[in-house]
Amino acid sequence: MRWLAALLLILAPAGPAHAAGIASDTMLNAEQSVPWRGVGRVNVAGLNRRGLCSGALIEPDLVLTAAHCIVSAKTGRPHRVQDIHFVAGWHKGKKTGHGRAKALAIHPEYVPVPPRTAEDIGRDIALIRLDAPLTAKAAIPFPVIQPPLPGEPLTLVNYRKDRQHALTYQPDCPYGTITGAMLIIDCPVIQGASGSPVFREIDGVPHIVAVIVAMNRSRPAKAFAVRADNALPILRPLLPGGS
Repeated sequence: MRWLAALLLILAPAGPAHAAGIASDTMLNAEQSVPWRGVGRVNVAGLNRRGLCSGALIEPDLVLTAAHCIVSAKTGRPHRVQDIHFVAGWHKGKKTGHGRAKALAIHPEYVPVPPRTAEDIGRDIALIRLDAPLTAKAAIPFPVIQPPLPGEPLTLVNYRKDRQHALTYQPDCPYGTITGAMLIIDCPVIQGASGSPVFREIDGVPHIVAVIVAMNRSRPAKAFAVRADNALPILRPLLPGGS
């Protein structure tokens, strides 16, 4: 599995974009964004530090994201809870909701610094408990289900680095393989997509199946995502009052 890890690029929340010219994507306008308000920006701010990732609301006060979005790449420790924010419905300077982190749950086997194996990358997932629930008007949480069998197209929705102020919608992303806890998706992603949800749409209703954590260094471009259904039973008990 180390050969696979060598081909992956972790999508750090800061730094240059690595996959310009993404095809088959759409930047959503304000009206189109309404059903997707539960996909928000995960912002980390502090002294000489500002990061951007995406995340998704799965309960009114619970956000699913990538572990590397809330863990310092320099120290290997989580960022200060008070510096982590979730902004729902962000569109060109306006938001529908905002919450500050109250508690974090990071996969206990997450490895924050290289070298990483493919198994390590498959544990790059975390939960953020907000200090107060968001209202239904601000954002509707998404249900989490198991991934479909390979072959079904999936949908990516995120705040990518070159479009930080509006959601990008990528439908019909071919999904070919599950490798351990990771889904391999035939769609390219760039910085800012880290932590964003991968959806399976059933009868027009989006369900989260995974979280984007990395992309490959070679062509054709592929996105790598961690299964959410397997991770939640591990993460939830790590939160205060979790079960």
